[in-house]
Amino acid sequence: MESTLDTFFKGVSGVARQTAWKKILHWRSQIDFITQAASSPSSASNRTIRSTGTGTTLDSTAEENIVNWVCQLRSDGVPVSRLLLSCKALEVAKDLGLSTAQFKASPSWVDGFFRRWKMSMRAKTRSGQSNLAQGEAARNEFASRIQSVIQEHAIEDIYNADQTGINYEYLPKETINAKGAKTVWIKCAGHEKDRMTAVLLADSKGNKYPPFLVLKSMESKVKKVVQENLTTRNGFGRQVWQEIEELHERHPSRIYGNPTAWWNSTISIAFLTYHFGHRQGKNNKHVLLLWDDFSAHFTEDVVAYAKTVNVVLEKIPPTFTWICQPADVAWMKPLKACLRRKWVDHLRAEIDGSKMSDEPFKLRAPDRFELVDWVNDAWDSIARRTIISGFEKCHVIQNANQETQDVYHRKGIDFQDDETLDSSNHDDITAVANVLESLLQMDVVNVEILALADEQEELALSDLDASLVDGQTSKP
Repeated sequence: MESTLDTFFKGVSGVARQTAWKKILHWRSQIDFITQAASSPSSASNRTIRSTGTGTTLDSTAEENIVNWVCQLRSDGVPVSRLLLSCKALEVAKDLGLSTAQFKASPSWVDGFFRRWKMSMRAKTRSGQSNLAQGEAARNEFASRIQSVIQEHAIEDIYNADQTGINYEYLPKETINAKGAKTVWIKCAGHEKDRMTAVLLADSKGNKYPPFLVLKSMESKVKKVVQENLTTRNGFGRQVWQEIEELHERHPSRIYGNPTAWWNSTISIAFLTYHFGHRQGKNNKHVLLLWDDFSAHFTEDVVAYAKTVNVVLEKIPPTFTWICQPADVAWMKPLKACLRRKWVDHLRAEIDGSKMSDEPFKLRAPDRFELVDWVNDAWDSIARRTIISGFEKCHVIQNANQETQDVYHRKGIDFQDDETLDSSNHDDITAVANVLESLLQMDVVNVEILALADEQEELALSDLDASLVDGQTSKP
């Protein structure tokens, strides 16, 4: 002990040496605990260790009551902010007889509360009055109604169209900044509130169709010119129409304009005419179009025209689009993510361009050409499988994996038979499953599976000849 004191406590004598002596003896009695703490990266640099909640003003029972209160509110979908949590904590502290000087529910207490009870601030992924159970019930009822419509009209093709706002600027809500700053400034180009409307159409087989875009266009003060613009130039003036025609040549999307950049019944009829007008006057099978319960989708003129082209219009339940609309369930999130990446690329290009100039950086908003390019590129980037999954998750169509298994059963392949699906051929059957699922998604018909001879059992999947598929890719 004396040598230890001389080595680690040089020059210490008297009462201080006695204190060091007692401290070392205390350490020796807790050698296992100290060794374990020193070997853990989370506690190796700590001077001391105390159990969670030791230094808190509110005891664990009081905090547990606050946790139950938070959980109750969140189960009802009520948002709980840091400020609301602090107010509740102060209320509990007051009931315990603590003054505001003893307990302030400071930001550091809130952070510690989050750590102790494994909570965090989360961004919302959905807002509305209905909970998940109500949404699932509405989806099941909606799916049942759609299946009845499909059987009634012998429908084979199912479409979904949905409109969404496209921003000119995708400014983030947060930015990296130095700590302690009173003001956090984010530069914009002055168009953060400007937007256009995009309506996207796809079918249950994964096919995507040209989007319809509605831009803001100034209305002429001359009534005759207004009517001329609507009938011959999609709502645009003579000068702007030249740019729109160029965009029509560059992209398959169709572009319309009005003072609000909002969808209306006139554009709804134009939308149906463009995508389904070729069916008019023909004895074609009915097709089903799902879109939300928006007034411009179901005016008398729109419904009447839909009947002439054998399009059955069905409403998505108005408060349950988040679980009943294929577009909202599967397409929109990757589309918006792609648009945000486009905006970040645009911002980087603007920053790089400003380095070549001595003038202060001035952010430029994307122009009409760039924004239309972004939307078309983002829509093209959505995978076929993503489109199909939207219809599957809304229970509008059967899951593709189930359809594949149905094909196997029709061909005499039983997945429940251990002799058929053993460890030796599991990979082969999985590969065949992937091929058949791809064929189903491409609408290939009359698929015939040929058995290989014994000496060909090791034939690689890539060596399969195209002649094994008796059929051509076709659309009904």
